[in-house]
Amino acid sequence: MRAIPILRYLPLILPAIRLAWALMWDRRVGAPIKLLPILAAVYVISPLDVLPDIIPVVGWVDDLIVAGGLIMLFFVLAPYGVVLEHLRGTGTTEETGRSIADPIDATYRFTDEDRPL
Repeated sequence: MRAIPILRYLPLILPAIRLAWALMWDRRVGAPIKLLPILAAVYVISPLDVLPDIIPVVGWVDDLIVAGGLIMLFFVLAPYGVVLEHLRGTGTTEETGRSIADPIDATYRFTDEDRPL
């Protein structure tokens, strides 16, 4: 007998939940973007659905598709560097307060030793 298909995706679902939780508490992610996971949770809990939950499997799949789509949109719209930072497990540097994923603005100049030919 085959295992329940959703159990196959459990190793992907738990890190996605952790990532969404971390991004929800990150100040660099805008408030309008943070509404997407909240809307996903409200849609799953809400009795108003595109397909009613009375239909056993179809109603639940509808909730999973809409909530999963909103969570994926949340990941896409969140700042790329912040998402990568949370995925890698890196944080902000203590002395500067800047993120490791933030770009550094700099200038450079050639000295006599480094001048190209």
